[in-house]
Amino acid sequence: MTNKDGLKCPSKTVNTVHRQWMILKYLSRSAERKTTEELRYYLTSEEVNQTQRTIQRDLAFLADIFPLQCERDGHQVHWYWQRDSRTELMAGLSFSDSISLLLVQSSLTSLLPKLLFKGLESQFTLAASTLSKSKTLANWSQKFASIEPDLSSSPPAIDEQVLERVQNAVLREQQLEVSYQPIHQSEPKSYQLAPLALVLRGQVLYLLATVGKHTDVRRFAMHRMLAAELYGEANPKRDFNLQAYLDTGGMQFTSEGSAGLITFKAKVKVQQADHLEEQPLSEDMQLSKIDDEWCLLIATVIDSWQLRWWIMSHSANIEVLAPLGLSQKIKQDLAVALGNYH
Repeated sequence: MTNKDGLKCPSKTVNTVHRQWMILKYLSRSAERKTTEELRYYLTSEEVNQTQRTIQRDLAFLADIFPLQCERDGHQVHWYWQRDSRTELMAGLSFSDSISLLLVQSSLTSLLPKLLFKGLESQFTLAASTLSKSKTLANWSQKFASIEPDLSSSPPAIDEQVLERVQNAVLREQQLEVSYQPIHQSEPKSYQLAPLALVLRGQVLYLLATVGKHTDVRRFAMHRMLAAELYGEANPKRDFNLQAYLDTGGMQFTSEGSAGLITFKAKVKVQQADHLEEQPLSEDMQLSKIDDEWCLLIATVIDSWQLRWWIMSHSANIEVLAPLGLSQKIKQDLAVALGNYH
C-alpha cells in the first residue's frame, strides 16, 4: 500500500491507525461508557476484526494522547471520552460547507429532538469558527436565513441513554425491555420489544417494533420511553420491509377500519388549487376547473388522520365530495368545531 506521495505504507500500520481512529470516533460520540467487548462488537460490525487484548493495548496507547478515561466496575473496565474536552476529531471545513451546515442547524433545530444533534455539535462549532475567521463571511447570518412555514413548537425531549440503547438494539436486531409511558395513562407500562426501525415523523422520533409474541408492528414515541435495556435475545424473524411499511401509510396514523387507499374527490378554491399544483397530494392527482371560484380535485390517497387534519386545516377552501363516509365525518367534525364558538 502506498500513500499519496507514492511511499510505501506497511499494511499492518495502516490497519492499526484505521482501527484506533474508529475507536476514538466511537468513544467521542457515545454518551455511554464502553467495555472492550462492546468496542470489539462495534469494530466487528464495521468489518474491523480484532481481539479484546489488541483493543486493550490500543486504549492504553490512545489514553496517553487523547482525553480517554476508564472506570473499573467489578471485573469490567469501562472506557469513555472526557466530555469537557475540546479535542476535535474531524477534517477542516470550507466556507461553503460551513454556511450549509449552519443553515441546516438553524432549519432543523426546532424540528429534530436535541439528542439527534449531539453528534453534530462539534461540526456546527467548527463551522461557526471557520466563518468567523473571514472578514467577508463573519456576518453570514445577515445574508442567509431559514424559517419554518408552520406554527413553531419545540420537539419533545428524549432520554440520551435510552436513545443510544434503542439505536444499538435496532442495529444489532436484539430485543429490548422498556418502560413506556402511554399517552392518556397515569402509569408507565413494561414491554418486551423486538425493534424493527426508527422513523422521524416531523418533530417526533418513533420506534417501530413488535411486542412479545405478537407480529403486528406498533409505534412507540421515543420521548415517552423512560428506560430501555437490551434483553439479550435476537429478534424473532419478521417479514418486515420499512419502505413498504411507509409506502402503505404506516406512519400516517390510519384509523381502525381505515379504507386504505381511496379515491379522494373534493371541490377546492382556485387559490388552494394553485398551492396543490406546486405540492400535489399524489402522483396521479388531477385538477380541473369548475368555474372562476372552484376546481375539482381527484387523487388517490391513504385514508388517514393526516388526510383529515389536512382537510380540516383548509376547511374554508375545501368541500369533500367522496368518499361519502369521509365527507360525513368532516361535516360532523366541523359541526363540533362550530359548537365550540358561542
